[in-house]
Order: sequence, then C-alpha cells, then structure tokens
Amino acid sequence: MGVKIAAIQMDIIHKDPEGNRKLAKRLMQEALVGQPDILVLPETWTTGYSEEVFATTANYAETAEGPSVTMLRDFAKANGIWIAGGSLVERYNDKLYNTVFLIDRQGDIRGRYRKMHLYSAMDEDKGFSHGTEMPVFDTEFGKLALMTCYDIRFVELSRTYAVGGAQMIIVVSNFPKPKLHHWRLLLQARAIENQLFVVACNRVGKAGPSDYFGHSIIVDPWGEVLTEAGEEETILHAELDPAAVQAVREKIPMYYDRRPADYPNTILKKAEWV
Repeated sequence: MGVKIAAIQMDIIHKDPEGNRKLAKRLMQEALVGQPDILVLPETWTTGYSEEVFATTANYAETAEGPSVTMLRDFAKANGIWIAGGSLVERYNDKLYNTVFLIDRQGDIRGRYRKMHLYSAMDEDKGFSHGTEMPVFDTEFGKLALMTCYDIRFVELSRTYAVGGAQMIIVVSNFPKPKLHHWRLLLQARAIENQLFVVACNRVGKAGPSDYFGHSIIVDPWGEVLTEAGEEETILHAELDPAAVQAVREKIPMYYDRRPADYPNTILKKAEWV
C-alpha cells in the first residue's frame, strides 16, 4: 500500500503567527481532498524566515504546548493523519530552536527535529541554538527522518539518517531565489546517494529581502522527480511506494559496498577552507 503525501506550499505571512495558523489550517483542510497520510508544512511557517525574525526570535517562541503545535495536534487527531509540522520557534530549557514536530494520527507528538545547521550568512545562528540530535522515527510507513532547509547541503546528516535505517527524509524549507538549481540538484543527490525518498516542502512569497520560489518536490530512491510544484501557493500531492527503497538497494548494493572503516574523519578549521 502506498503512502500519500501532501506538501503545503504556503505564502507565509511575514511575522504574523496568528495569520499563518489560520492560513495553514485552511490549506491543510483543502489538502484533505487527496486523503493524505502525511501533511507537510514549510520551515518557519508561523513567522517566515528573515534577519528581522532572527533578531527578535524570543517574540515568536512557543513551547510544545503552545498554540501552533496544539493546532497541529488537534488537526491531526480530528482527521486521522500524520503531520510533519514545518518548523517554528521552539523554546526549550531557556534556549530557542528552529524545530520540526512530528505528530501522529492520534495527535501525539512522536518526536521533533531541531535544526542542526544554522545559516550564519543570515545570522540564523544568532537567533537559534544548534540542534544536536539526529533522530530516525519508526512509523507505520517505515523509518523516516527530518531535515530543515540548509541541512540539505550537509551530506553527513543525510548519510547518518540513511545508515540509521531511514527510508524517507522529509525536508521543510524556506529556500530562496536564485538558488533553484541548487535546490533541485541537492535534493536529487540526497535521494540517489542514500537510496531513499526525499519529500521537500518549500514556501513561496517574500520575507524581508528574500523572494521564495516554491518548487516543492518529491524524489524517488532512483533520483527521479515524481512531482514538482511551480512558484504559486499550492498543495503538492504524491503517492509513494515504500517497496521502491528496497528494490533500488538490491539493484545497487551500495550499503554493502561502503568502507566506513577506511574513511578519514577529518575536521577542518575555518582558516583551512575559507
């Protein structure tokens, strides 16, 4: 049986959590027409992603008991679906994180991923603390993992997920123009090199000086694009066959042929690579 995905490609309202909760709920309701098993929202869907947000992150911080996660949990339970809840500003133990919540059909929080790689070029690392955990979640669809935007440039994270058994990586993002070429290539590369599905949900619209191109995309374990959105607010639907992961891994036995004991564990200082 396939897994039905609905990626919500939102035009996020800049710095307006209440307005974005209303917008997200309306779009999620529309997505139910496709009877999805999993709904996916984009990165920082309550605020948008900008240096203005990062300079005032504490103003938007919520806990897992806050209004945004509560709305997602109630919606998941009422409609019997999973939600990869985009990301939002999470306050936890006096720190702020860019956090994705994974919520199951019963409305329970099955886990969370706190963004590990923060985009210092836009001072994201000044607004948030780095996540340090790389969880792989057991679900009724198999094992899945979560990544956030800039993370797709870091092969270490996706490979850690893959060797941890992940068969799908869900990416939530605010990936802006003019980097569409990078977006497509990086997502296809992560799918090919790890032989798994990549489900990537981006946003459209503007936040501060950034203009977002959308192009949410779903890639199969062979690297083929199953479906891709344009640059308008939309809901991207696809049905995935979990058996495709094992089929590709049997065709090219990459995991068997890996040589982890022979790979150098090199850590470069900034002066060595700038």
